Amino acid sequence: MAALAVALAASVVSAQPAAPADQSAEFKRGRMLYIQCRACHDLQPSPVEKVGPNLGGVIGRRAGSAADFAYSPALQASKLVWDEATLDRWLEKPSALAPGNTMAFAGIANAADRAALIRYIVLESAPR
Repeated sequence: MAALAVALAASVVSAQPAAPADQSAEFKRGRMLYIQCRACHDLQPSPVEKVGPNLGGVIGRRAGSAADFAYSPALQASKLVWDEATLDRWLEKPSALAPGNTMAFAGIANAADRAALIRYIVLESAPR
């Protein structure tokens, strides 16, 4: 009976998603900043459709290319590829990076806040 309990406990633990290894102050700040993003975006594949595209696996993906989202023509034509530098420019002011895009977000002026948010997005959007 004890062996069954141990096996059951192990299966429950292994079914939970792995926690990110990074628990730095920057990561925690990024997690807090992401609260404003999660109303529109998920960081892992989800059956729930939101206002914005799913960001699961976003790093290395061409902007405006996820098949399950209707992007603005401006973002589809942008030829941007999401990496940390592009995300930084996007998060600073999306309308400057891709004029005519339809994301209703003014941007984040503080570079340290953008860096923290990017670190969080990079780690949390990676395929699991």
